[in-house]
Amino acid sequence: MNSLKALIFDFDGLLFDSEPTWDKTYYLFLKNHQVTPNEEVEASMYGSGLIDAVQLMKDKMGLVGETGDLVADYRRLFYEEFSNKNDVLMPGVLEILGKAKERGLAVAMTSGGHTKNKLVEILKLHSIYDYFFVIVSSDDVSQGKPAPDVYLEALKELKLNAEDCLAFEDSPNGVMAAQAAGICVYGINADEKTRNDLIKVGAEKVFKNLIEIEL
Repeated sequence: MNSLKALIFDFDGLLFDSEPTWDKTYYLFLKNHQVTPNEEVEASMYGSGLIDAVQLMKDKMGLVGETGDLVADYRRLFYEEFSNKNDVLMPGVLEILGKAKERGLAVAMTSGGHTKNKLVEILKLHSIYDYFFVIVSSDDVSQGKPAPDVYLEALKELKLNAEDCLAFEDSPNGVMAAQAAGICVYGINADEKTRNDLIKVGAEKVFKNLIEIEL
């Protein structure tokens, strides 16, 4: 921790309590496109980039359409629901961002579900945008999580090495992405089974929430 120079956060389910909205959106999206849910495919999509998830639905679940149009429709449904919600920051977010600022740590974000412009908009809306030095969307790289692309881009923009950083992720795909980039990653999830899964795929430590993190 003494040599730490930057923290890198996931967005959905880590900084923002958006997973219930994504779940609701998923079933509405499938219903609108007359696609039957598939639990096995769903499990592999958790924590991946939205473009990759939509492509997987096309390949494995019979979803029909142009990928860009489908992603735009999926996001439209999500924001229609999410924009009506208040108090969506996860427990401990303001505290850990404040500690990072006190220590002079750079703060970055890697997200698979949103464009960079939308991330900036949401962060500003909830008054935490000024904490972030770097924001990377999977839309801006070749592959989303679990590929390491978003983390490699974050390291490039931070001008830091992997060993200078600590990542926080709530999903197995996110943990694998950070680990593949050589970055130490902590798993954060309130669900005990998921925490066990995060350890299995390479999380250095796991916690129930960000409140438990000591910097």
